Amino acid sequence: MLSDVQKEEIRRFAHRITPKSWNVVLRLEDEIKKPCVLNILLSIQGPKSEVFTDHFGNKCYPCESKDGIKYFQNRYGDVFLKSQVKPALGMVSGRMVFKDPTPSGTKCKGKVGKITIKLWPYLGDWKGTLIHELAHVAVYRYNAFKTREYRKKALFKNPWNIDSKTLLIKKTLLREGHHGPAFQRAFSTLAKRAIREFGAEIPADDIFWTTVRYELKQYERRRKY
Repeated sequence: MLSDVQKEEIRRFAHRITPKSWNVVLRLEDEIKKPCVLNILLSIQGPKSEVFTDHFGNKCYPCESKDGIKYFQNRYGDVFLKSQVKPALGMVSGRMVFKDPTPSGTKCKGKVGKITIKLWPYLGDWKGTLIHELAHVAVYRYNAFKTREYRKKALFKNPWNIDSKTLLIKKTLLREGHHGPAFQRAFSTLAKRAIREFGAEIPADDIFWTTVRYELKQYERRRKY
C-alpha cells in the first residue's frame, strides 16, 4: 500500500496539470461544492481490486466453467485466458454527475460536477496513466456542455452512446470514438503541461518519458493521415 505522502504526490501531480476549476481530491470531504467546479475523486487502488481488460481496453470479467476452468469474458461475449488479458493501470469509474450546488432562486449559476478516477500506480507508469484518464475526463466534460446534458440533473459518460438532441451532434460524437481527435488534443495538452511543470523533476530514465512520448507520436502520426 502507498503511504499518505505518496498518494498526495500523485494528487498534486494531477492538480498542477489540470484547469483551476478542476478540484482533484483523495477524500470526498475535500470536494468543493461551488458552481462550475469539477471534483475529481482520485481513488488509489490495491491488488485486491485489480480490473482486467482485453487488447482493446474492454473490461473482462473472471468466469469459471462447469469443469472448473477459469477464464475471462468481455461484454461482447469474447473469451480469453489469463495470459490474454492484462490488468488496467487506471480507469474512469462510473459517470460524470452534475448537480445544483446552491438552492434554487439564488443568483449563483452553474452546476458542480463530479467523477472518479481509479488508479493502480504500482502496475506501471502512473504519471502517463493519470494523464490518459484525465484526458478522458476532459472529453466527457466538454461533450456534456456541448450536448447540454449537464442541465438534466442526470449522469453523463461516453457521449457517443447518449440520445443526442440533434442528429448532427450524435453523428459527430459517434465519429469521435473513444480515442478520437478530441481525446488526442486533450492528452497532448495535458502531457505538455506535465512536461513543463515536472520535466526538470522527472529523471531522464523514468518510464514516464517513454510512455508519454510514444503516445504523443502515435497521435501525431494519426493526424497526418
